[in-house]
Amino acid sequence: MTSFDDVLAAIAAPLPEAAGAWTTAQHLDHCAASIAASIDGYPALKPLVIRVTIGAIVKRRFLRAGAMRHDTCAPLPGGAPPPLRDRGDALASLTAAIERLRGHAGPLAPHPVYGRCSAADYERLHAIHVADHLRAIRGA
Repeated sequence: MTSFDDVLAAIAAPLPEAAGAWTTAQHLDHCAASIAASIDGYPALKPLVIRVTIGAIVKRRFLRAGAMRHDTCAPLPGGAPPPLRDRGDALASLTAAIERLRGHAGPLAPHPVYGRCSAADYERLHAIHVADHLRAIRGA
């Protein structure tokens, strides 16, 4: 998955209940929170030197590969784990976050690790991020 259209198509299909530490709804809520934080700001940022060096390298690698592997049960940096709630509400939150970012015309907040991102890079990075969480949900 490399676009929000891909994400919306993927989450329209039935999703199993995640077998790991987080529920399916928590994975979806985490992805929604990450997308919303692209506008509102993330709870915490890594030091600037990390964002402009290692973070920039990792961002380029993920964008080039079109995939990532990360700890899918780690909250946003400086944030709390997503709450337990209904899967339908989490799906609605993820869809709303995608539409909100798509319609956003103002400045974007820096990513906590990758630093400044364009809207196009954010869309692709978030799609890749959601894909990794869907992999975790499906136990792949």
